[in-house]
Amino acid sequence: MKKAQRKKPAKIQEIQPEWPIWYDPASPLGSAVRHVAGLSPQFHWVGIYELNGKFLELGPYIGSPTEHTKIPVGKGVCGTAVATNQDQNVGDVTSRENYLACSIETKSELVVLVRNRGGKILGQIDIDSHVKNAFSPEIEKAVKKVAEELGNLWRV
Repeated sequence: MKKAQRKKPAKIQEIQPEWPIWYDPASPLGSAVRHVAGLSPQFHWVGIYELNGKFLELGPYIGSPTEHTKIPVGKGVCGTAVATNQDQNVGDVTSRENYLACSIETKSELVVLVRNRGGKILGQIDIDSHVKNAFSPEIEKAVKKVAEELGNLWRV
C-alpha cells in the first residue's frame, strides 16, 4: 500500500490586480495616455491632469505643448468637470463661454474624470480634437473604461 504524500503548500505570492492590456507599471499615466491617443485618429491632443488641492496639474500628454499646465478647479472645461463632478463632452468648444483655448484648431473636447474605488476624483483624461462632435457615445464609453481602470490602479 502506498503512503499518501502530503502536498507541499503553494508558494505564497503577492497577487497583482488584473492589469489592463495597455497598463505599464513603469509609466502608468503615460501608458494610459498612449492607449487613449490610439483610440481615434481624430484625437489631436490627449493628456492627464492630476487633481492637487484646488488645481489640476498637467501630467503626461501627447500633442502640441500647452500653456495650461495648472488649471484652477471651476475654470475651463477641465475645471468645470471637477467642480460639477461630471464628465464633459463638448461637441463645439465655441459654445462654451469658459473654454480655455489650447489651440485655435481645437473644435471639440472630451474630459473624463478619473476616480478611485471610493469615488474620489484623482484627475482626468482630457482629449482635444480638430473635428466638431468628435466624441461618439462609443468613444466616450471606451475612454470612461480606461479612466475607471486607471482609477482602480492609481496610487496616491
